[in-house]
Amino acid sequence: MAPAGGAPFARSATSERSALGEAAWNRPSSAGAPTTVAAPLAAVPEPQPATSLPRDFDATAFERIAKMIFIRLQAANDAGDLDDLRAFTTPEMFAAIKLELQERGGVAQRTDVVRIDAEVLDVATEADRQVVSVRFHGLIREETEGGAEPFDEVWHLVKPVDGSREWAIAGIQQKA
Repeated sequence: MAPAGGAPFARSATSERSALGEAAWNRPSSAGAPTTVAAPLAAVPEPQPATSLPRDFDATAFERIAKMIFIRLQAANDAGDLDDLRAFTTPEMFAAIKLELQERGGVAQRTDVVRIDAEVLDVATEADRQVVSVRFHGLIREETEGGAEPFDEVWHLVKPVDGSREWAIAGIQQKA
């Protein structure tokens, strides 16, 4: 069940270690990092496209990775696959998703991602991690016979600077 104007809380798809993942980010940015959250916020300010990204950051490649993460999260959430969810979320995000799954009480869920668009909003490096904020918008269908509904969210993806883990979802902000 999605909040008004937003997709379901948990979504799916994580990048696996690949040349594409490495190509998306070859050098960290020196920009400040956005605040990350471990649960959706009630509202998100109007997202603005990134005005400047690090020269060696391939936004198109990263947007593809981000779409895979989105779709994978949808599938893992629908299936209630805690092992998969844990693999590509931060501990705080995993706890929020796990609580939502418990509240769902084993009720089957099926989310069809009809259309997904992604745009990198911000790229930053904190002391020990890289942070990329991505705006997702498009159409999802949550009921087999239902119509597709629009959604608009900003996700914060993080990865250790040392590359010891792949991209993980640190926060999802649903636009009101």
